[in-house]
Amino acid sequence: MSEVKIVDISLRESEQLFATGLSFKQKIEIAKLLEKLKIDAVETCFVGDAAADGVLVRTLSTMFESCVICVPVSLDKAGVERAAGALAKAKKARLNLIVPTSTVQMEYVYRLKADTMLSQIKETLQTCLSLCPNVEFTAEDATRSDIEFLCSVIDASITAGAKIITLCDSTGEMTPEEISAFISSVKNKVPALSNVVLSLHLRDHLGLAAASALAVAGCGVQQFKVSCGGNSGHLSMEQFLNALKVRGEALDITCGANVTALFRTCRQIDTITGSGRSGRFAPAAEEGGAADQEELRADADISAVQRRIELLGYDVSKDDLNEIYRVFKEIARSKKVVNRDLEAIVAETAGQVTPTYHLDNYVINSGNAIVATAFIRLLKDGTPLQAISTGDGPIDAAFQAIEQILGRHFELDEFQIQAVTEGHEAMGDALVKLRSNGRLYSGRGLSTDIVGASIRSYLSAVNKIVNEEKSL
Repeated sequence: MSEVKIVDISLRESEQLFATGLSFKQKIEIAKLLEKLKIDAVETCFVGDAAADGVLVRTLSTMFESCVICVPVSLDKAGVERAAGALAKAKKARLNLIVPTSTVQMEYVYRLKADTMLSQIKETLQTCLSLCPNVEFTAEDATRSDIEFLCSVIDASITAGAKIITLCDSTGEMTPEEISAFISSVKNKVPALSNVVLSLHLRDHLGLAAASALAVAGCGVQQFKVSCGGNSGHLSMEQFLNALKVRGEALDITCGANVTALFRTCRQIDTITGSGRSGRFAPAAEEGGAADQEELRADADISAVQRRIELLGYDVSKDDLNEIYRVFKEIARSKKVVNRDLEAIVAETAGQVTPTYHLDNYVINSGNAIVATAFIRLLKDGTPLQAISTGDGPIDAAFQAIEQILGRHFELDEFQIQAVTEGHEAMGDALVKLRSNGRLYSGRGLSTDIVGASIRSYLSAVNKIVNEEKSL
């Protein structure tokens, strides 16, 4: 039985996948979950000029024991050196040179012709190999590339010393039969592929990625790039590993991932990223039923809450547990707290940055015959800060009152709110995206009151902005 390798690219694609400005702590929590799932490799973001990029890679390098940490690089010598420096203490390190090989992408991204691109790839691979013995080459847009040029690039990369060759279906429009034919054609033209690991990165625009992956897994493809999140647009880790669980024995294929813990891990990552907002907490979820309705008493102590969180499969820090318990006590005053409620509370609190501003209390006056008014009182280092503002509705008034306290204005890029549990006692889960200095920062808030949830989500985003500005 052949074993395929699984590489998760959720962190690499986090800005595009989630568009929520994941915090440093959230990225660390996601990486921990992926290693527990026994994923073969985790691919991080590019190491740019921002200090946080290098810090993330260095932190993961010292944290990972069995998982390979892979850092993507481009045709940029300085970027390769930054990435290799950040990987210096990793037990298992890899550099992944990602370069477009289709004519349109080569000219659009790098403004280079084929011959120049080939020489640049060879030179950059030599730099990568001088700094890290484990190097992967990824041909972006491979399925739309000139086949002869693509094969020459692959052959040159293998000759230079690349141990893994990844081919990308960047459009995600090929059928399983077309992908199989493409892989067979490349293998026939490049016999040296039998000496390295052949890897595939599939987009899922037509919903065929999992079927395509199964079609080629037994035909020489030994590694697959996957991502978490149902709307990622890439080959879904949950779908592919489930497919291997069901069909792997019949196809003589297996993987080293802990498939038994798959659903729980994907759900935990969804709660951290917020990508499960469209129904991950819905009553019809896979693990729904009587267990989800098991009530946690309002007088439960913090140890009881911790035990329930652990039974649900979550591993939270002491600081996160304290915050979860505080929110639990607040919610429990107005409604029965069941497992789905507790999961929603974990989603709001775990993995968030240490808050600079805390919500102390708020009073909202609104109606069809009066102008909406909001009184907000925040605490900063124990010092109360308060303001009163009017607005176009209670939520707008609340946001403006917060801005008065902060003494600054943020562009509101997006605002959403939905129920995460059912019934008349449903809790509202609010998502706010604020733009500051050209970047998006998201915040989530949970409350039985939609205005309260909105205020908490706004403060969550503000605290991310403040936390990042402190680190600069």
